[in-house]
This record gives sequence, C-alpha cells and structure tokens, in this order.
Amino acid sequence: MYRAVDTWFIRVTDLKQDLLKNNEDPRWVPSFVQEKRFKNWLSDARDWCFSRSRFWGNPIPIWASDDMEEIVCVGSIAELRELSGCGPLTDLHRESIDHITIPSK
Repeated sequence: MYRAVDTWFIRVTDLKQDLLKNNEDPRWVPSFVQEKRFKNWLSDARDWCFSRSRFWGNPIPIWASDDMEEIVCVGSIAELRELSGCGPLTDLHRESIDHITIPSK
C-alpha cells in the first residue's frame, strides 16, 4: 500500500560534482570499482530519501518542533538525555524513544 508520508532527503544532486572529484583520490581495490561501478553510481546519483520507514530503518537523531521552526540533531545518548531530561536510555528502538521530546528554547 502506498501512502503519502513526510520524508527527509539529502540533496545529492548538489553534491554530485564534489563526490565524483573525491572519488578520484582513494586507491580502490580492485581498481575497476573506482572507474566503473562506483563512478557510474555517483554519476547517476539522485536525491536520496534517508528517512525511509521509521519502523524498519535506523533512528534518525533529529527532533523537531511541531512547527518545524526548531530542529535539533542529537549526537549521542548523553546529549539526548541532557536536552530532554528523559533519564537513563538503553534502547534506541522506536518504541523506546519516540515519546521523548526536547523542550523549546
């Protein structure tokens, strides 16, 4: 079943030339991967939806206010605890963290 959902994208098309240039620097083993497989993949790269399905995907450490005016990217469990005051965390799966909020500044 397809349905419209909010998603987050990385604008890869704006980075494509830098990605291709940076692909020239490393030494690839085997070498054909650099000029064939990976370069071809980068040349055809499109904007990438990294949010995917929240249930099956990895948690994205971004908390946003309801009006999307404040967006916080949390760098660690310790930072999430500090910003939210949520107490000890041992599990970062959906059912353990989706209820956590970060107060507005």
